[in-house]
Amino acid sequence: MAVSLPSVSATTGTLNAPGIGSGLDVKGIISQLMAVEQRPLTLLAQQEATYQSKLTGLGSINGSLSSLQSAAQTLASASAVKNGATLSDASVLSATAASDAVPGKYSVTVNKLAQAQKLLAAGKTSTTTAIGSGAGTTLTFTFGTISSVLGPVNGIYSDASFAANASKTPVAVVIGSSNNTLAGIRDAINAAAVGVTASIINDGGAAPYRLALAPSDTGAANSLKIATSGDSAIASLLAYDPASATQNLQQTQAARNADLSIDGVSITSASNTVTGAIEGITLNLAKETAAGSPVSVSVQRDTGALVSALKALVAAYNDSNKTIAGATAKAAVLQGDAGVLGVQYRVHAMVGGVQQTEGAYTTLSQLGASFQKDGTLSLDSAKLNAALAADPAGFAALTSTLGNAIDSAVAGLLVTSGSLSSETDGIKLSITSIGSRRAQIQKHLEVVQAHYQKQFSALDALISSMNQTSTYLTQQLANLPNIFNNKG
Repeated sequence: MAVSLPSVSATTGTLNAPGIGSGLDVKGIISQLMAVEQRPLTLLAQQEATYQSKLTGLGSINGSLSSLQSAAQTLASASAVKNGATLSDASVLSATAASDAVPGKYSVTVNKLAQAQKLLAAGKTSTTTAIGSGAGTTLTFTFGTISSVLGPVNGIYSDASFAANASKTPVAVVIGSSNNTLAGIRDAINAAAVGVTASIINDGGAAPYRLALAPSDTGAANSLKIATSGDSAIASLLAYDPASATQNLQQTQAARNADLSIDGVSITSASNTVTGAIEGITLNLAKETAAGSPVSVSVQRDTGALVSALKALVAAYNDSNKTIAGATAKAAVLQGDAGVLGVQYRVHAMVGGVQQTEGAYTTLSQLGASFQKDGTLSLDSAKLNAALAADPAGFAALTSTLGNAIDSAVAGLLVTSGSLSSETDGIKLSITSIGSRRAQIQKHLEVVQAHYQKQFSALDALISSMNQTSTYLTQQLANLPNIFNNKG
């Protein structure tokens, strides 16, 4: 007589009764029982998936707010009134316009460029041979203006006077035995950084190496007078006073101011960078204009960056509003989430509440930005352009206030102590807790499975033994008639 043992259903926990005998499916029975035991893990997995979805939703909201903050920062930086300048010939000059430049069109003629004086010493056969005895010698450079009716002949003045530049103090360079060569004098002057540049030119002659000196600044008032005290050999090479006979250097280029005219008004400048001749405009002269070909300089408001920044802010706000609305909608992962809904309200109130008490424009609606029934922010381009044309400074002031206000407010929402961060941290903590509970349950399941394994293995052995006994008894009962017949 074989023994039948019911099997356990994994889904209902009830017993079914197919005969199994000593062929008991221990592995299958334990597997079904463990499937029932693992239901708490399934519930934990479902909870974790919900939490992960909420984290994803909060991450999207944080991302949209960060984009809004970035757009606000861009708007704030773009809100300074900017001007642009366009030129009819950019090879002659360039122009930059400051915020106080007045839009308009100007005609500029460059007659002469400013230039620095250039002086050239007598030639030497070597750049490294000592000049003079090496006695300490002081070179004193004085900057000033050379006045002459006749001008230089072969680089030498005969009727000049020299007036020192009151705005520049004379400067000195000391030459001694360690640097009393042509190269040494050059290096000493350059290292002293006294506003004079020295170089050596090779003219290819018998004594080809010639020391060349030039003031660092252009302009007629920056010509040089060089006094020497000390070694006479160095004095013979470098002493230079255009108002006296002591002109041991040859002038190869006279110092000169820039000569230009703007709308027919003559202007001189010591530098080729001309500032203030046109209010708010800096002209950088590059070459002289051809006769009868003045350069047209047009100054206009540069509002493109400001308008683009405002449009980008509106788009970023609408994206943030859409993201929050979608995450908190019916059946969404953050449906009815009070913290997130509070953030949405604060962002809306923050943008709509930006105002100024001074200036032509005090509210966003005056710039063409207004809220729609669906909560989105709309921008009326016609109204925007009209407001910008009427008062660009007032427009820029309000957008600057808007950009800075939104930047500050969103930063407050995104800080670690803010509601979004706190909610995110709470969810992460819950996920960590689920992980701990999962580990505990898994350890418990290992114990349960081992217990089932022990029980059903013993049962299998018991059934096998009982089946063997049943077989033996069956055989013995079957032999009983033969036993009785044999006795008869």
